[in-house]
Amino acid sequence: MLVCTSISGQAKQNPPRPFQLREKVILNGAQVPAGLYELIWETQGSKARVTLQQDGKFVATAAGIFVNSGIKYDQDAAVLRENPDGSESLIEIRIAGLAKAIVLNSSDTIVHHPVLKR
Repeated sequence: MLVCTSISGQAKQNPPRPFQLREKVILNGAQVPAGLYELIWETQGSKARVTLQQDGKFVATAAGIFVNSGIKYDQDAAVLRENPDGSESLIEIRIAGLAKAIVLNSSDTIVHHPVLKR
């Protein structure tokens, strides 16, 4: 089940940018196939909401936290967590040119070490 909520107040929406997923992932319970997407993210303070669209159509959304990473990323990256069933969940998005990442809230009950995929 996918639950959509918005960030109220003075949220800042960033312009859409291309975002590549090299393999299928689970994002907030939704199965997202590998492919090229438009990544849209809104922030309000440390709260964040990311949305993936493809060909102008909504694919998935998730809430998270915008955190300082201490290093400026030179390329976008998706940090994935391997689930017990072999699927992978998107748990963090690193954005090129920023020293911040969006750590996604997870409703999954999976405990594994994250796996970085580029």
